[in-house]
Amino acid sequence: MGRREHISYILSKGVIMNNLAKQLVLGSVVAFMSFGLGGCGGAAVSPEHQKQVDEHAQMLTQVGMFAQGSGINTLNYTLGFPIPVNSVVFYEDINSRQLAFSYNDKRYYLRNNPRYSKTNMDQMLDRYFGTKKVDLSKFTPEEQKNIKANKAVVGMSKEAVILAIGYPPAHVTPDWKSMDDWKYWKFQRGYAQDTIIYHFKDNKLASIED
Repeated sequence: MGRREHISYILSKGVIMNNLAKQLVLGSVVAFMSFGLGGCGGAAVSPEHQKQVDEHAQMLTQVGMFAQGSGINTLNYTLGFPIPVNSVVFYEDINSRQLAFSYNDKRYYLRNNPRYSKTNMDQMLDRYFGTKKVDLSKFTPEEQKNIKANKAVVGMSKEAVILAIGYPPAHVTPDWKSMDDWKYWKFQRGYAQDTIIYHFKDNKLASIED
C-alpha cells in the first residue's frame, strides 16, 4: 500500500468510526427516551385511573408526602419539601413507573418502587390520591395541627402519623397496623442514607429513634 493509499485508508476508517460513534450516541438517546416514555397509556393502570389522568383530574392527597426537588419516591423519604394531606393536585401524565402531577403550579413525579412499597401503580394511586377530603375531625386539635404540618409527634395515633408523613416502606414494615416499630428512610444521596424509627405503644407514638 502506497503512502497516499495508506492516508486514504486511515481517513476512511476515521469517518467510519465517527459515524459509528454517532450511531451509538443516537441509540443511547433513543433507549433513554424509550425508558422514560415506555409504558405510557392504558396498560399502566386501570381504565378508571387512566381516564382521570387523561382528563387531568383534580385530586386530593390522602397522605402527607415529601419531595426531593421534583421527585417523590414510594420508599418514602421523610425529608424534603412537604405536601400535606388534603392538598389539591392535578394529574398530568402517567407511565408504568411514575405519575406526574402538579401542585401549586409545579410539576412533581411520584415514582413507585414496588420492591419497597409492595404496591402496583393502581394501588399507589389509591393510597396517595382521592376525590374526597380526608376527614380530620376525629383527631385531636394537636394531631390535626401536626398532620397539616407533616410532623409525627409523640402522642399521635398510628393513623395520624400515616396522614402526616405517609406509609412506612412495606419491605421493613409490612403490617403497620399490627407492628409497633416503623422504619422510615430520612434521605439518600448516593450511598449515604439515614433512617428514623418510630416506636408505638397502645396505638400511640411513644418515642422516636433518630
